Amino acid sequence: MFKKLLISAVAAVTMSGAAFAQDDLSKIRIGAAGAVDHSPVFVGVERGIFAEHGLDAEVVMYQSGVDMVNGLLNGAQEVNVMGSVPYLSGLARDFPLVLIGHLHGDPNRDSYSDNQSIIASAASGVAAGDIAALKGLRIGLPRGTGAEGFLLGVLGAAGLSEADVELINVPPAELTTALNQNDVDAVAIWQPWGATAVTKVEGSVLVQAGGCPQCYDPGTILTTQSIVASDAAILQKFMAAFAESQQWVRQNPEGAAEINMRWIQGVDLETMTLALSSVNLDPRMSTYTAQMYQEKTIPFLMGLGRIEENFDPTGAIDTRFLAGVQANTPDVFSDLDPIPVDRQAY
Repeated sequence: MFKKLLISAVAAVTMSGAAFAQDDLSKIRIGAAGAVDHSPVFVGVERGIFAEHGLDAEVVMYQSGVDMVNGLLNGAQEVNVMGSVPYLSGLARDFPLVLIGHLHGDPNRDSYSDNQSIIASAASGVAAGDIAALKGLRIGLPRGTGAEGFLLGVLGAAGLSEADVELINVPPAELTTALNQNDVDAVAIWQPWGATAVTKVEGSVLVQAGGCPQCYDPGTILTTQSIVASDAAILQKFMAAFAESQQWVRQNPEGAAEINMRWIQGVDLETMTLALSSVNLDPRMSTYTAQMYQEKTIPFLMGLGRIEENFDPTGAIDTRFLAGVQANTPDVFSDLDPIPVDRQAY
C-alpha cells in the first residue's frame, strides 16, 4: 500500500507540472511509526511535497524507537522521526546520530511532553489528576520509548518511582485492547493511541496529558554523521520539504487526519483529529534544545541506569539545515511564535 501511495503522490504532482521529472528525484528513506506526530511524513508523501523539493521519499515503518535507531545505523534509511529518549541513549553509546530538527516541540519552553498521556481504566479506580493512585498498578506502554520517560517523570513528580508500579511492555497499537480487557490498569502512550484509549475504552479516564515539568521530550529528526558528510544537499531538500509539510498539517488538521488514517490502522477520523490537536508541530531548535537535554532528559536517564554520565549533546546537533530553511523560505514558520534573540540557536 505504501509504495502505491508513494507512486500516486509523485505522479499527481508531476502531472501538475509542479515537481521534478521522476528521474531527477533524489532518493531518501524516512524511518517512521504509527504515531500522529509523524503526520508530516505521510502528508509530505501523499501531497507530493517531497517530490516538489526533488525527493523520491520512501517511508520505512517501525514499531519502536529502538528498532528505528538500529535501522538508521544499519543503513535501512537516511532519516528518522522519533522521540528524544532513543536519540540520547544512542549518543551515550557513541552512536553517530545527528539531530537536524524537531518533529514536534516548542523552542520557547524549557519543558515539553505535550504528545504523551496516561489513561486509566474505569476498573482501576484512578481519577483524573490522581497520579498517586497508580501505585501498585499495572501500566502498559512500549518500553524504551518517550512514553516510558514521560510516565516515570510524572511518577517522580508525585513521589513515586518505577518500583512502585508494574510496567508491562505492550506495542502501541495493542494498548487500547489491553486496557479494554483489563490486562493492564492504565497505559502511557503518545498520540493517537492516547486519544484512542480515551474515546474507545468505555469509562476510561484521562489521568494526565503532558504537563510533566521534569520532562523534555520533543520529537526529533535524526540522521547520521556519515549522511551529513555525504548527502548534505539531500538533507537540505528534506528539511525544507518537512517544514512545509509540518505547516500544512498545522493549517489543515482535518485533511491531515484523513491522510493519517491511511497509514495508521485502527483509528477513526474523530479520534485522529482529536489526537492531532495535542501535537505542536514545530521543527525549530533553540538554545533550550541542548540545555534542557543536559539539565533534564539526560539526568533522568542516568537515574534509570540508561546513561552512565551526563554529557553535552551540542556536538550531535546540526542547525545548518534549519538555518537554510529559515533563510530561503521563512514563510513556512510565519504562523509560529518567534524565538527570542537570546534563545536563537542559528
